[in-house]
Amino acid sequence: MENNGNELKLIINKLKQTVDTQTFKKLELEKCERLVERLTSFSESCEECQRKFIEAEEHFSRLDEHIDQLPTSEMKEHKQFVSQTVAHFEKEHDLVTEGYYVSLYMSIGLGLGVMFGLTIFDNIGLGIPIGFAIGLAIGSGLDADAKKKGKTI
Repeated sequence: MENNGNELKLIINKLKQTVDTQTFKKLELEKCERLVERLTSFSESCEECQRKFIEAEEHFSRLDEHIDQLPTSEMKEHKQFVSQTVAHFEKEHDLVTEGYYVSLYMSIGLGLGVMFGLTIFDNIGLGIPIGFAIGLAIGSGLDADAKKKGKTI
C-alpha cells in the first residue's frame, strides 16, 4: 500500500505544478494530500478506507488525464469524493478538519455574546466582541490540541 500512496502523492504534486491558482484552490489539492496520507495509514485496518484508496487512485488518474480541460462533471465528482472521504474520517476515525473548533466556538461565542450583551451589559455592542474573543480562544485551543494529538485531516 505504501508505494501506491507515494504514486498518488506524485500525481497530486504533478497536478499542483500543472494547474493555475484558481483551479488549485477549487481542487483543494493540499487537503487531498492529507486525505491520501490518512487513507494510506488507515487502509490496513479499515475496509472503507481500502475502498476509498482504490477510488482515489482511479479518481486522481482521471483528473491527471483531463487536467488541461476539466469538465464541470469532473469538478463536481472531485468535490463529492473529497467531502465523502472527509465525512468518513469524521464519523469512523474521529478526525476533524483544520479550523473546525474555531468556527464552531466562534459562532457559539457570538450567540452567547449577543445574549449576555443584551441581558447583563445592556449593550449588544459590548457583548459581541467579548463572546467572539472567548469563542476564538476556546476554539483555537481545541484546534491546537487536536492537531497535537494527530486528529486533524
